[in-house]
Amino acid sequence: MKTQQNAFYLFLSLARGSWRNAIFIECKNKCSKECAGWLMTTDTEGVPMLYPVSLFEEKADVVIDKAECAAVIGRETFETVYDRWLLWNVSDRSNCSICQAAANRADIIY
Repeated sequence: MKTQQNAFYLFLSLARGSWRNAIFIECKNKCSKECAGWLMTTDTEGVPMLYPVSLFEEKADVVIDKAECAAVIGRETFETVYDRWLLWNVSDRSNCSICQAAANRADIIY
């Protein structure tokens, strides 16, 4: 039986305790509230761990300044870098790949 992990704790653990160690992903689609921005780090195998900025700000009671993140990239850059991974992990490439990739992590609870 696979256990579910708390996404907030997992994200902070992977980002070495600070959102400033994460990459800020800008998404201009605004397909959902979460698409106002995403924080990204990777797990030990290089798989992206995505966390909505709006939810992180709510849980941590902070305001994220993207300029303080390790880097700022656009959704298109994320899709270019993770093209092969997205091929196997999202079902509809015409919809927001970031929303789909985050939703497909069945092992975590937001």
